[in-house]
Amino acid sequence: MRARLVGNLRSNGVIRSASVEAAMLAVPRHCFLYEAPLRAAYADDVYVTKRNSDGDAVSSASQPAIVAEMLEQLDVRPGHRVLEIGAGTGYNAALLDALVGSHGSVTTVDIDADTVMRARKALDEAGCRRVQVVQGDGELGAPEGAPYDRIIVTVGTWDLPPAWWGQLADGGRLVAPLSIRSCEHSVAFDYRDGVMRSRSVVGCGFMPMRGLGSHDGQTVELSEGRIMTFHVEGEVDAEGATGALDGRGTTVWTPVRLKVNEDASQLSLWLACAFAGYGRMSAPFGDHGLQRLLMRWANPAVVEGGDFAYAVCRRVPGGNEIGVRGHGPGGTALAVRVAEQVRLWDRVCRDGVNLQIVAYRGDDEPEAARGARFTVPKRHTRLAIRVAPVP
Repeated sequence: MRARLVGNLRSNGVIRSASVEAAMLAVPRHCFLYEAPLRAAYADDVYVTKRNSDGDAVSSASQPAIVAEMLEQLDVRPGHRVLEIGAGTGYNAALLDALVGSHGSVTTVDIDADTVMRARKALDEAGCRRVQVVQGDGELGAPEGAPYDRIIVTVGTWDLPPAWWGQLADGGRLVAPLSIRSCEHSVAFDYRDGVMRSRSVVGCGFMPMRGLGSHDGQTVELSEGRIMTFHVEGEVDAEGATGALDGRGTTVWTPVRLKVNEDASQLSLWLACAFAGYGRMSAPFGDHGLQRLLMRWANPAVVEGGDFAYAVCRRVPGGNEIGVRGHGPGGTALAVRVAEQVRLWDRVCRDGVNLQIVAYRGDDEPEAARGARFTVPKRHTRLAIRVAPVP
């Protein structure tokens, strides 16, 4: 079952290197998911390992596909010193241990005492005794082992805190699930001369960071009696979206098309950068609307005051045409503006180009950030988003 899982990830293009393939073949995932049936342990799916008193998931084993993708982004080499933020089951730390070899080191940090104990026990039983498991707040990293050649974050983070900058060696790489206005992507940053530049950006979804790095958001119901929600970061008033779908709306269609199963995460990122009121709209049990949502779990949507607009699609020859449906007094005008950004993305950010994220600290804009199309401020950093050729 392990060989079949790894083989499928390889054939799907998720695993691209011999080193990641060898590590995932060598590490027994079922040893880190001892409560799971073998079929669940080797399914390409997330597995929840701990819930809080309300029944909400607080710890899990990530989907093997995103585990492999982030390891490919990280590009770990033998002898590297690696810091992991978020120990989870210990499985990812074991993979890192296999990648760094006997001359490297792996330190994994988690804020939850039960998670730390579980990871330590599983790593010992799997023979990964060299891995250091530390209980602490991931926002602060693990200074005693710094500097690190690689830092990987396996919880959703809203910002890149100072400790990660200070503990990453110049020329090193950081991979983190970074949220930009609730749109989350795994970003691989190369760090040099005090600036982080993205090498790759991959859509993902992780449980949010706890502790000092936590960031509150808002979730509202979009319509009474319909299981549809809208989640937005705390800086934006999301109440204007409440009940938006109960009234009549207007759809603005664009000529922009996506092929069947084409990834729309880059479009989501573009819209998140373009609109301060961007959020993700979810309809887990169906669309419950006149048009089909572009994405069921994290559909692009924008709220401004009492107006609400969201991405929809309809079947056309060769794929899906993207539209924007607007609700509220100014909903049509908002839908027109969002549709204009969809068309702009289609013109300048497809066919061999990508969005590059440049992260920097302080008010002085570095040369690498100049000419950015978007700028997004964070607590510790500023993000400059540029259109750049695919490397």
